[in-house]
Amino acid sequence: MEPLELIRSYLPRGRMMQIATVADGQPWICTVYYVEDDDMNLYWLSLPTRRHSQEIAKNNKIAVAVPVKFDKPVVGIQAEGTAEAVADKAVIAAVMQRYVERYNSGQQFYDNFVAGKNQHVLFKFTPASYVLFDEVNFPDDGRREVAL
Repeated sequence: MEPLELIRSYLPRGRMMQIATVADGQPWICTVYYVEDDDMNLYWLSLPTRRHSQEIAKNNKIAVAVPVKFDKPVVGIQAEGTAEAVADKAVIAAVMQRYVERYNSGQQFYDNFVAGKNQHVLFKFTPASYVLFDEVNFPDDGRREVAL
């Protein structure tokens, strides 16, 4: 398989990703649950008061890492791109359906969002490029870059 096809197949297998942000020259990393869409964008829920949310508001360029296979041979995905809060109700509804299916939680998020009662924000990561590290399919040199 090609690296892009592998990334597409691996993203639905992941559950958590790390988000790297930076403010005033100081990096920060956090871990969140995520879901992906058909265009390989990644979404997560977070409170606007969290450090990473505040840093994204100031500088929306972030990097993410998704561990796929923890034991050897290792498989993981890294990416760089931009993040933004999602306000479109149709996008939120579609993403939250995936979120509920994967994690069996978040059922009330959309209703609360529409009613203006939700404290969490849905964020979208739009990748500029992905890096696949896959020792299973590429045992001699596992690193493959994929520009989007």
